[in-house]
Amino acid sequence: MFEIGLGDHHRMVTETLFADPREFGLTKAAYSVGEVLEQLCIGRTSLYAAIKRRELTPVKFGRKTLFYAADLAAFLVRLRQARPQIKPTVHDP
Repeated sequence: MFEIGLGDHHRMVTETLFADPREFGLTKAAYSVGEVLEQLCIGRTSLYAAIKRRELTPVKFGRKTLFYAADLAAFLVRLRQARPQIKPTVHDP
């Protein structure tokens, strides 16, 4: 794990993941907070908790807060990889 300094913003990176944003239906380069909430089907509190945990990195453009589609796709890939593997159980009759 290492930290990358980008101006005043620091980003925690555990590994470089590349995922095509289109794989998740992300067709724009960047999304606003409201659009991210709608795309991920999460609440504002959960989004800001992910930011605090440095799982997502917001980018400011004037007063607007944006999230790059590539960052959202990488976040979704990490979620997919982190989910527990559920093995089907066989029930004896």
